[in-house]
Amino acid sequence: MRAKRILPSLLAVSMLSACGSTPPPTPEEQAFANQMRQALLSKMQGMTLPAAQAQQQPQTPVVPESFITENELMAQKQNVDATGGSAIFYREKDGIMINGQMFNDFEGQVANFGGNRFSGEFTYAVQNFDGSFTLKYYRAGSAEAPIKIAKVLKRNGKFEVKTVTGKTIPGDTVIPTSDGFIVGRPGSAFRYTIGSDHVKSISLLDNYHIAKYQNGDAASTGFILLEKNARNKNDKVGGLFDSFKELGNTFGLNKVDDYVLVSLKGDSIVPMDVSLGGKDVAEHSGCRKKSALVNECDNVEFKEALYTKIGLPNYSHYYWSINWVQTQSGPLAIYRTSTKVKIVDINNNKVHTAFSRALGVNQFAVVENADGTTALEAQLGFSKERIEDIEAFILENKTDIEPIQTLQTS
Repeated sequence: MRAKRILPSLLAVSMLSACGSTPPPTPEEQAFANQMRQALLSKMQGMTLPAAQAQQQPQTPVVPESFITENELMAQKQNVDATGGSAIFYREKDGIMINGQMFNDFEGQVANFGGNRFSGEFTYAVQNFDGSFTLKYYRAGSAEAPIKIAKVLKRNGKFEVKTVTGKTIPGDTVIPTSDGFIVGRPGSAFRYTIGSDHVKSISLLDNYHIAKYQNGDAASTGFILLEKNARNKNDKVGGLFDSFKELGNTFGLNKVDDYVLVSLKGDSIVPMDVSLGGKDVAEHSGCRKKSALVNECDNVEFKEALYTKIGLPNYSHYYWSINWVQTQSGPLAIYRTSTKVKIVDINNNKVHTAFSRALGVNQFAVVENADGTTALEAQLGFSKERIEDIEAFILENKTDIEPIQTLQTS
């Protein structure tokens, strides 16, 4: 503390001496001032020394990424495909079921997949613990391990897919297919196939984008699901029109085309009478128990979800209302309106009503049989009905048939 008090005095002495108003310092004062100045300089050098040392420390060299060729990746795929075979795929809340058994990956949770039931080939996405995703390819029952085909990073709601062969594809959505994946952007999409040197462009319809959830395999069926762009929230008149349109659709008074199947070749469009509403589920917070049966909550937020908070399917979501499969007769689409379940024979431009109930159809499920046929079940109130083979059904059915609806121009 004494040194701190002396230093200002010495500075003042030196300043005043410059003006010639005070005598020069004594030898003792000058020696002490030199000591203080040296101590101050040493302290300042000590504060900057770590930064200088840090600059001088050698940095860890960046190891360049290594890639393989498409031919090498194809060789890995062929090795996987040498064993295994056809499979029955079914989505579960925590992953996928294959031939009645839960399929797991040691690196993380299986988040999404696209599979070909006739060949057993499928690509799936693994959610890693750091928030990224890994795309892997496998064949059901193969004696070999799955192979990695790409890594997916998500930043600010956008995806960047980097294949093991060095291709980088950014976009808004990533859809696994049985032979690779599709990346969607506004107005366009790009298809990557394992072993191909070229990423193919897919043209989308105006005012539509690739639907986030796909309940059918684009590679084996040749079709991908598009969703109509949501109307601007500030468009009050248009929003009111949409509300009336959705209300009319609920009572079967008019048709909508909010969801459309389009062929990857761009030569076929299949609108389906399913509306945009129903995707969201309510998430409550700040809840207090008001009675034995009622909770009082401060906040509620609506988010898109395939499952409810208690783990049941959100059957109002379009994912559970639209399905499409490849059959021996060609691709067939199945969708649910408010009162009917319909089967679309795409190749023959016909729509067959499979089930109908004036009070509404609760839900339906497509069942892949072990013999390669496809069954269809529907919950109609308290009763459940089933068509064992939908291919045989559309061949024999002669009633309640209509052409595929056309895309509205407005």
